[in-house]
Amino acid sequence: MWTKEELIKLGQICKKHNVIVVSDEIHQDLTLFGHQHQTFNTLSEDFKDFSVVLSSATKSFNIAGVKCAYAIIENQDLREKYLQRRLANNQQEISTLGMLATKVAYENGSEWLNELKNVLEKNITYIESELHQKTKIKVMKPQGTYLIWLDFSEYQLEDKVLDEKLAEEAGVILNKGISFGKAGQAHTRLNAAAPFSLIEEASKRLVETFKI
Repeated sequence: MWTKEELIKLGQICKKHNVIVVSDEIHQDLTLFGHQHQTFNTLSEDFKDFSVVLSSATKSFNIAGVKCAYAIIENQDLREKYLQRRLANNQQEISTLGMLATKVAYENGSEWLNELKNVLEKNITYIESELHQKTKIKVMKPQGTYLIWLDFSEYQLEDKVLDEKLAEEAGVILNKGISFGKAGQAHTRLNAAAPFSLIEEASKRLVETFKI
């Protein structure tokens, strides 16, 4: 996660060079292990003039099907340009269900969200412990969200071979890191938002296939 100091430095650079910041903060509620989210446009009054903050309750509360998101744009001229473009793209409507679900989630979902974060921390900690102790897979422990990056570089496998080994030998299908760009070579992404029984089984299969 970006620290407050890092975001302020970024904002100062963008202000100096007249750059508009579009800050996607859809995972803002899913901070883990004591980390804290920093909303970009709250760090300085100046940042409100050149920022667009995008977010939604859909990730945190697992309500993606209602298709409701929002933009926070405090600069009036920038907001009017955004609204004009949205209208031109025929994206001016959202569902009533989406608005109601978002409102209910934010007003009444804090207890559920806290329980979810406890589950995610338990799952992530278990995966990290198992793979660190029993394999050469490096776990990139997330500071937020339910997505874990796994680094298989120590096994020196080509991405195609790694993918086949995961699917055919381990019986585990993960997001291919290479699909996110060259930096994702020898990496995969695992979703920890699952029942603990599935996390245990996935970890067991990875350990059996990649054990030291």
